Amino acid sequence: MKEEYTYEELLTLQNIDKFESARVLELLAHIFETGRENKDVNVIKNGLRLAKSRSLVDFSDNNKAIFHFFVANGWAYLHQLTHTINRNEFWAFETPEIENEIVNLRKAISISEKIDNPGLLTQVLSEVNTNLGNTFNQVGRIVEAIHYWNKAIELKPGFGMAIGNLGFGLAHYVRILFDDGHRSVFCQYAYKYLKQGAVSKDVYADGQQAFQNMADILEENYGKEKLEIEQDLKNFSLGRSDSERDYRQWCIDNSLFINPLNDFIYENIVAHDCLFLPNITLKKDEPPFFHSLYNQIKQEFVSARYLYYQSLTNQKPHFSDKDNMQMDTLDYAVYSLSTEKLKAAFRICYSIFDKIGYLVNSYFKIGLDPKDVSFRKVWKKRAAGSKDWELHPVITESQNWPLRGLYWLSKDLYENDSEFFRSILPEAQQLASIRNFIEHKSFKIVDIGETAIVDNGLTYQIRRHEFEQKVGILMSMARAAILNLSFAVHLEEIKKDKQSAFPMPFFKLDDKFKR
Repeated sequence: MKEEYTYEELLTLQNIDKFESARVLELLAHIFETGRENKDVNVIKNGLRLAKSRSLVDFSDNNKAIFHFFVANGWAYLHQLTHTINRNEFWAFETPEIENEIVNLRKAISISEKIDNPGLLTQVLSEVNTNLGNTFNQVGRIVEAIHYWNKAIELKPGFGMAIGNLGFGLAHYVRILFDDGHRSVFCQYAYKYLKQGAVSKDVYADGQQAFQNMADILEENYGKEKLEIEQDLKNFSLGRSDSERDYRQWCIDNSLFINPLNDFIYENIVAHDCLFLPNITLKKDEPPFFHSLYNQIKQEFVSARYLYYQSLTNQKPHFSDKDNMQMDTLDYAVYSLSTEKLKAAFRICYSIFDKIGYLVNSYFKIGLDPKDVSFRKVWKKRAAGSKDWELHPVITESQNWPLRGLYWLSKDLYENDSEFFRSILPEAQQLASIRNFIEHKSFKIVDIGETAIVDNGLTYQIRRHEFEQKVGILMSMARAAILNLSFAVHLEEIKKDKQSAFPMPFFKLDDKFKR
């Protein structure tokens, strides 16, 4: 077996089927790094073709996770070589390279969650989460980007690239906030993390300098003394009763308050749902429809959040379940108020996305027929003289960073329409199927058994712990969408006020991890 390949051989290598998994990983890493270093798109494309055709049947879960990490790097390098930062094409809402990068990074994380000893992958997973945070930040999904950076730091405490990029992201986040108090806290934390990243030994020299440059910009605008002030973030009440305090602490710990500070702060100060829509310019005598709908969306989320909490913390039989006699069907199904609360939380969260779609359609004057509105479809219109969908120019020309984040978040959902089959969330189709069964068919939570569609296709059964996880995913997605919606409207209102475009300058490092 040949150990090394020339540049020309890498470009023309036809397949990697004959190589064992470890060798496949070596080859892919070499191909992608060679392409990046030589700025050769053709080498990278050939590596992606080889990876696509290689079966992973003989791969261990560890090697599968690493494989998807390398493939994600390949897509990231391809994007870097074919798009220019701060040019119009960089703002393109449809970017296949980013889609494929996200899908592969998420697959790496998903596979690692099934491994008995994921500690062996700690280094790789910290890099995977950092890269996913960087990419989510780029497309406007800043709320979720912070989650991934924090996860990388949790996996590898003191990890300079994750810490520095977290500071970088927070510094960028400041530009879309409309609360002065929030801006102050964001800047202080951004400054702290940037300074840490700038001196971290595991950050390459250019990265250190970029972190320091951003810290210098904050210093110039806000002053070093203000940035280094330590504020009291703990001395705030969480409520009068133990049950209320426990609930609010749980919300804090899981970043579930509709409060931007709860993206990265876990102290008492964040324990309230304070974000709302900004002031909106309306026509004379026009009712505050947008604020009314946003209020409803927030209330539904807050109620779903409490139902979710109750279902997790109190699974004892309720008196309303008493004397509700059930036929024993030998399927180990669990029927209770607790399980219904869990299902209700899922149902409410899923419905929030379409409500956001209606608000986007109306506020941005997209003009989609109300019967066609959904969170997946609202961004597009029928092409002239065709049944095909294309992105609406109102969206593509917006240069609105959080609005683009909303659009990219919509890609996590699945719809039974050929235009909207493709999703960048591995479990998107499963979530859509669960919703369909909860709403229209039979859905049961079981103590014993595997997740499957049973009873001649009439019933979807799932283990409770797995369904709890799905509800948690949906809850975090809904929260991120609610925050992004407010920020997107805020930027549009700034445009109206200035009567001109308000382009968001984008700061980005060459920060993909290289293998």
